[in-house]
Amino acid sequence: MHIRSHFQMSSQQSFELLGNHFFGQLMTCSNDQLIQTFVPFIVDKENNCLYGHIARQNKQVEALQVADDLSVTFLGEDAYISPGWYQSTEQVPTWNYQAVEIKGKATLLDNQGTYKVVDELSQIHEAPFDEPWLINKVPAKKIQTMLKAIVGFKIDIVEINGQSKMSQNKSADDQLKVIAGLLSQHDIASHRAAENMKNGGSNE
Repeated sequence: MHIRSHFQMSSQQSFELLGNHFFGQLMTCSNDQLIQTFVPFIVDKENNCLYGHIARQNKQVEALQVADDLSVTFLGEDAYISPGWYQSTEQVPTWNYQAVEIKGKATLLDNQGTYKVVDELSQIHEAPFDEPWLINKVPAKKIQTMLKAIVGFKIDIVEINGQSKMSQNKSADDQLKVIAGLLSQHDIASHRAAENMKNGGSNE
């Protein structure tokens, strides 16, 4: 991923983004074949790794074990920026966005490890609900059928790089105009990008 120095995120900022954006694009390259799968991930910052699972029939299962190159990309907030919003003249259209790219090595998990991934993913995303769903509500026979259909994996992070392009290269007045322009739109993505800019690019 090409990153301009003044938009580069620290590893801490990159992990902060991953704490709010769990859905990533898993890409592997092996034998001149590029395979990609969209996956919800568990981020284990303490142990510098990711966890996920994919369908057992997915060609990427084999590729994970032999890949010459493996990366996962996560997209944070993003929105179109109109040149008409700037106070300055002679501007051009652009796009504000945040993205994190991870390079790493994958290891496939056994059934017990895969079960733990499914369980933890559900606990993370069910936590806000008044009555969270629990995996122990599923009959054991159904669990065994599920485990035959999916494969869990762990990715040890070798490198993490993030970019937050949120108009930092513009004047303070232009940034305020961009925020106002984004808030004038009717889509949620523009409003989220505006809030991110107001927070100085923070993902909290």
